[in-house]
Amino acid sequence: MTIAGAINFTNDMPDLPRALRAMALGPARPSWHRETGTMMGVCDDAELAVAGPIVALFHGRLDEVTEPDVPRAGLSAANIVIHAYRRWGLDFPLRLIGDFACAVWDGQTKRLLLARDALGFQPLHFWRDGNQVFFATEPRGLLTHPQIERQVDERWIARWLALLPQHDACTLYRGINRVIPGHVALFEDGTARQLRYWRPEELRPIRLARDEDYAEAIRALLDQAIRCRIAGAVAVGSHLSAGLDSSSVAALTARQLDQRGLRLSAFTAVPSSGFDGSAVRDRIWDEGPLAARVAEAYPNIDHVLVPNEGPALFDVLDQIGDASGIPAVNTMNQIWSHALGEAAKRRGVTVMLSGGKGNMTISYDGFGYLTRLARDGEWITLGRHLRTLHRTGTSWLSLGNRVIAPLLPPYMRRFLRGLFGRPERGLREYSALRSDFADRVGVLDEAESMAGNVGNSDLGRQDVRLAVLGRTDGAMVWRSYKRRYGFTQCDPTADRRLIEFCLAIPAEQFLLHGENRSLIRRAMQGILPDIVRLERRKGMQAADWSRHMIAARPEIEAEIERLERSPLAKASLDLPRLRSLLENWPDGGWHRAEVVYDYQLALARGLATGRFLRRFEGGNE
Repeated sequence: MTIAGAINFTNDMPDLPRALRAMALGPARPSWHRETGTMMGVCDDAELAVAGPIVALFHGRLDEVTEPDVPRAGLSAANIVIHAYRRWGLDFPLRLIGDFACAVWDGQTKRLLLARDALGFQPLHFWRDGNQVFFATEPRGLLTHPQIERQVDERWIARWLALLPQHDACTLYRGINRVIPGHVALFEDGTARQLRYWRPEELRPIRLARDEDYAEAIRALLDQAIRCRIAGAVAVGSHLSAGLDSSSVAALTARQLDQRGLRLSAFTAVPSSGFDGSAVRDRIWDEGPLAARVAEAYPNIDHVLVPNEGPALFDVLDQIGDASGIPAVNTMNQIWSHALGEAAKRRGVTVMLSGGKGNMTISYDGFGYLTRLARDGEWITLGRHLRTLHRTGTSWLSLGNRVIAPLLPPYMRRFLRGLFGRPERGLREYSALRSDFADRVGVLDEAESMAGNVGNSDLGRQDVRLAVLGRTDGAMVWRSYKRRYGFTQCDPTADRRLIEFCLAIPAEQFLLHGENRSLIRRAMQGILPDIVRLERRKGMQAADWSRHMIAARPEIEAEIERLERSPLAKASLDLPRLRSLLENWPDGGWHRAEVVYDYQLALARGLATGRFLRRFEGGNE
């Protein structure tokens, strides 16, 4: 789904047909609305509606309108947006539940509103010059306009390399802004501002009569979230790891599809043939066997094991950059992710479900709540929870590291973690970002303080779950799956209704009786096999990542040489360090923490970003 529009242009109107063609996910078949100085269009099944002076564009999925004042029967989503705007003005998106982005042009007041859903699963970008506004789903649509220069934003690059949260509206492309999730971008009277409409910190607390009621409610809400996302779909796929989140999504999806006489394709990424991960301790390095137990419990699940095999690493990284317009994130996961996408494409999957946000919603562990108790001085309540968790197997050292350490000044936090054998990695250890570059663009202090972990940031009164959920904007990556594989990626664990429920209930429900991730374990009783439901170890994605790194070593050497000729890469990346990592190549121990930080994070992410920047400059040799 794709939208674009140009407002208040008197000369040199952007070429919207060209913009839509550049962004289209299939045959364009556009629809248009034109008036003096203004043009708006949609394609890829996005919707356009006109009611008097008001025009609305909508792309995504609309699940629910939370207030009864807006009629729904027989109306398109774009028409519902018009009704909601007339009824509630700037607050209209708060009443809309779904994964969407939309635009409203009020020709009478000369006001433009651009809005995205609370979590921002659908992208929307804009460029502004005075009264002129050009908006489009993707930056590539905006870049078709000759007036918009194709340049990178150095500060965005620095934050990206330092693993810092995306707080503001900036993007990789200088002068092109994103509409921030949960916000409305308002343009009127020559001014522009973004207004936050979703305020989950103001939710009213929810109290239910029994502990069992919370488990039943979370299961019902997850069921509802899945139902909205697979409505009308016949070929449905789901990620299925050994973890609680994707297992819960797959099991509940299979139950729903079985009622319709349909099957679920469940995809599990497994190590490539012959890999032995026995050196990995306390992690599930092959998730296939546990995932199979879930699949065996539901006869309508077709379990598809996807080995971590595929094209060469740099070929996959180039495909991601071309499709999404940003460098690849989680670089060493991309080969199995590509293999999974291709497997789903061969099966004709049109909707792919995941559980990526579950650890901050349905399977939240509650430790952020304990940190807040410590911050607020509620020592009696905190002590009770800590004693219970310790009795059920969590060490005092782990509790101190997770609960108390984030409250300490950075220097003390780093000292104590090092003293107790849990050293905190410095910026240079996990990132290829040049310190002088980070300092010049103003992100060095924040990067060193956060140390790649959003839990280390000064959250004030903010719930750590909101900090993590808002850390990255993955809309362009999710959209690229549709472009590359033909399916719509959805995450029921990030449904707004589900998130709000999880934020509003007592946090004790997530660690009841000292049980790690207590709420989802109780909710899935009788739905997931106990061997999966009660498993405490975490899965390890791409446990055999070193195979692809070793295979790419000759290309890594060649790529570093190319990056040394790239002005953008030389300015932002510590290329001497990358060359040093190449020259001091490990002869084993790829599972060790120091090797993972050096090669999976610093080297791989640095190369992915540098290669993208080099190609951005036109360096395709």
